[in-house]
Amino acid sequence: MGPLCLRGLAAVGLFCALTPLEPALAAGTDDAGHGALWLTSGFLSHHTRHADRYNERNDGLGLEWRLNDDWQVNLGHYRNSVRHGSSYLQLAWTPWQIGDGEGPRLRLGGSVGLVNGYPTLAGGRWYPTLMPMAGAEWGRVGLNLVYIPTVDRRVDGAFALQARIRVW
Repeated sequence: MGPLCLRGLAAVGLFCALTPLEPALAAGTDDAGHGALWLTSGFLSHHTRHADRYNERNDGLGLEWRLNDDWQVNLGHYRNSVRHGSSYLQLAWTPWQIGDGEGPRLRLGGSVGLVNGYPTLAGGRWYPTLMPMAGAEWGRVGLNLVYIPTVDRRVDGAFALQARIRVW
């Protein structure tokens, strides 16, 4: 793990320390998943143009913590599409939902956060993100789908699919 990744993990730790998680911890988890902790994979991605030059199997590992029914924190590390290590920290809001409890559930919304490791964005340093997202859950397993928008000539847009399993 390089110094950039270690700084990223330190930033994630600081963010989590300053975020008011006590209500979620005290309440444990419930049928809506409040306080739930998910282990997430890296991503399978599909780029909207120039796909042949990208790594579309973005191996990695992360965590997703559901703060309440609408909000979650996502963080992790993966090998990005330009074959560099990337860390991310996202705050997601999914106010539109279909289904509840342990049955199938679909969540729609967006996320804002930071990512690093892309040389054409801030020289690989931390860079802000804003992305639409969807999540689907079936009991203790789920999928997340995000759309990374095209940014000038620096970023080709992509869809990224992530698997997850609930661990708490």
